[in-house]
Amino acid sequence: MSDFNKKPRISIIDTGTSNLRSVFYAIKTNNCEPVIISHNNNYDENTDAIVVPGVGSFLSVMNHLKKNELDKTIYRAIQKNKPSMFICVGMQILFSESQEFGFHKGLDIFGGKIKKIPTSNNGQKKRIIPMIGWNKITVLKDDYILKKQNKSFFYFAHSFYAEPSDKKIISSKVHYSNFDYCSSISKNKIFAFQFHPEKSGEKGLEIYQKFIELV
Repeated sequence: MSDFNKKPRISIIDTGTSNLRSVFYAIKTNNCEPVIISHNNNYDENTDAIVVPGVGSFLSVMNHLKKNELDKTIYRAIQKNKPSMFICVGMQILFSESQEFGFHKGLDIFGGKIKKIPTSNNGQKKRIIPMIGWNKITVLKDDYILKKQNKSFFYFAHSFYAEPSDKKIISSKVHYSNFDYCSSISKNKIFAFQFHPEKSGEKGLEIYQKFIELV
């Protein structure tokens, strides 16, 4: 940035269902200027990065984004190669389709499907869905943001998971009751997490710190 005294400007995409406050303060804590974007017309091309929070269902989030043309905002930011973070259902909408309450199309930035975590557990005790609580991730590749986070615990709250077509984008996995699945992905400057960094204490704030270092 030309002005070294200027705070990085981070656009938070309002998905219509998310509690934006925790994301807002996680960004502000890192000496950045968070701005909530409720419509594509409000998006500033000079923003340094975007964050798409995640609470709610796949369909409700996609409908809200399209209604307010925020899908265009996301595409524009990615095309400009701006650092972009996607959280929980925010991560899921990056994929081609979801099986949550029917069949629904996503942003199709990555090929793959969103599937429900299976309740069957190979004859063991039935797997509890949704998965809510802390769980440990296993880092699978040399990812700038996830450096030193192998075996760290983060907070999850979800019933569906991503199954990417390209396994090379998977940056970490998580093990839940005899079931392994993708817990984060990364490619270029896109970073997405099934867990909630803003609800994951010190380790979660480290995720935001590393992300903002890319700005």
